Amino acid sequence: MMHRKHLAWAVALAMYASAPRASAHGGEDHAAPAAPSAASTGTEHVVSGETAVFSVVVKYPARKAEGPLPARVYVARADSSAPVEGARVRLELKGGLTLAADAMKTAAAGVYEVALPAAPEGATANGVVSVEAGDAFDLVLVGDLRFGAAPPAAAPAGTTPGREVPLGGLAAAAGVLAVLSGGLGYALGRRSRRKPPAPTRRPEDGSALPQVAS
Repeated sequence: MMHRKHLAWAVALAMYASAPRASAHGGEDHAAPAAPSAASTGTEHVVSGETAVFSVVVKYPARKAEGPLPARVYVARADSSAPVEGARVRLELKGGLTLAADAMKTAAAGVYEVALPAAPEGATANGVVSVEAGDAFDLVLVGDLRFGAAPPAAAPAGTTPGREVPLGGLAAAAGVLAVLSGGLGYALGRRSRRKPPAPTRRPEDGSALPQVAS
């Protein structure tokens, strides 16, 4: 069971690479923190950050807010990726959205939930997650949270909108079709102009015998 939990966290935290560690608050001397990262999957916005003590991932819907947005906060140990259970987790946002609220634990290990107030479309807010678990405490910077629908992915160069068919491939296919059509038309034209072969006369055919003068 513990192996499965660690595997799940390894997948959840694989969205950003591990970097030199951060300074924990409380007098410890650590290396530089990992830079916060952000991404959009089309249906979710995802931000993350890490210190020497904790790794944090925040996920929330990528859509226009018509009410509170449910957000999930994933907390794990930075050194082992083991989920942190029974911690006090608090999310603070400043900018286009202001928030200071505790995230409540769920039945899933290391997973906490918090409701984000409705934010204007396209607004951004800088986020910090504080985590207190036993004697360990740290502030994890998760960077800018963006609100609203995720922008559509740009189509690859040389493709038609909404399709993954290269325009160059379409042109080449059209050229091949034109050549085939032209060749077929030429062959049919030559066949239609070809003279039919002379009929073969058979001995039993009376019309083929010479006429005898009377």
